[in-house]
Amino acid sequence: MTTRLHTFVTTGLVALTIAGSAFATASQAEARNNFGRGLVAGIAGALIGGALLANGHHASGYGPPAYAVVPYGPPPGPYGAPIYASHYPACHVVWRQDAWGDMYRARVCD
Repeated sequence: MTTRLHTFVTTGLVALTIAGSAFATASQAEARNNFGRGLVAGIAGALIGGALLANGHHASGYGPPAYAVVPYGPPPGPYGAPIYASHYPACHVVWRQDAWGDMYRARVCD
């Protein structure tokens, strides 16, 4: 129900803005004092801006995420203990040269 009410109010404010701007603005050829129309247009703009800002503090309609939280860490082993590698190879980068004399980098591991 509140969504329809907000939509109706927003639509009305947009229509008021368009009608007010068409009413308040004059062509360049007219030489009139339009202080009152400008004041009314400014008040209407302040009301519309205030309504938009007042509606901005509401929480969004999104719910909690639908996916499960994945725990961080390695998968457990056969008896619940984590599995760790016993030996990690020591690697380093060296420069090599091909048959044409062009240099390239290669990763060498023990």
